[in-house]
Amino acid sequence: MVADAPLWSTFTARAELLGAAVMRTASQETASSLLLEAAPGYACTRHAANRFPRVAQRASDAPQEIVAAGVFAVAETGSVAINEPADDRGRCFLAERLWLLVAESALVPNLDVGLQRMGELIRAGAKHPLLMSGPSRTADIERVLTIGVHGPRALVIVVVGGSCPQA
Repeated sequence: MVADAPLWSTFTARAELLGAAVMRTASQETASSLLLEAAPGYACTRHAANRFPRVAQRASDAPQEIVAAGVFAVAETGSVAINEPADDRGRCFLAERLWLLVAESALVPNLDVGLQRMGELIRAGAKHPLLMSGPSRTADIERVLTIGVHGPRALVIVVVGGSCPQA
């Protein structure tokens, strides 16, 4: 099932307003080629390897960038839900540039539906699911903005078309 194009346009616009880059690929193979070109040394989290095995096949032994799997995306906020185990979640937050792969069919229209999906993840045993919206940002009392302190300095969301297993 291909997601509604206007919803993906809304998602892309919102995510880009938050500082994320959004790209679309037709398949896992094209996502893998994109990653090899833009991030020659990448490693996949376990969830990314399970959901996007063709991308994981081309991962590097000397990773410089991290690829994680998005469970779903929220059009209204430009956010992507991730649910990684503790060690992989730590790698996601420490990455300079984090790549989130999300299946084209995994778009929900709004935060209400997204929070229902988060509840389903928790009831299914997820320990720390979260919604990631753009690169990490923080500011001090004097309004000095710093990017990348509490998470990745850059976030790239790759919407993957074709056949991708659902979480």
